[in-house]
Amino acid sequence: MSDPIRIKADIVPYTAEYSRVVRSWLESLETYRDVSRGTDFPPPEDVVDSWQRDGVSSFLLFAEGKSVAYGELWSRRLERAVEIVHLVVDPFKRSRGYGTKMLELLFNRAASRADVSKVLVNLYTDNEEALACYLKAGFELVGTSTHIEGLQMIKPVRSRQ
Repeated sequence: MSDPIRIKADIVPYTAEYSRVVRSWLESLETYRDVSRGTDFPPPEDVVDSWQRDGVSSFLLFAEGKSVAYGELWSRRLERAVEIVHLVVDPFKRSRGYGTKMLELLFNRAASRADVSKVLVNLYTDNEEALACYLKAGFELVGTSTHIEGLQMIKPVRSRQ
């Protein structure tokens, strides 16, 4: 696996023109289930656009001029937290550090907000690759999710002094 620190990539806000590309990365029922708990395969044509709503900031990771990953930040104001959701990497780019890089950049974006003390990730399936990616990005397993069956991981935001 590539060292995510060395990957030259950046996140940009998602636009609907990438909906079809991101949907194509949900290439199997297993991936669709891992990313969004989806059960009917193939996913609907508008699945990615259906994820867009108030309180959600969506991003694409670009490397070498191409989109390689997608993820969202969901505001959890009452918890002083942001949750990273719907993280998916192009199947041809998986296991190369892009997921870890996306997590790093999404974490940095969330941690820059003054009202955020932690960033959450919930893992709803037994996806060992995703778990390894979250751990590599510095998330710690803290227990089970409170709103649906699965594991919860947290990365605290360090003091801004």
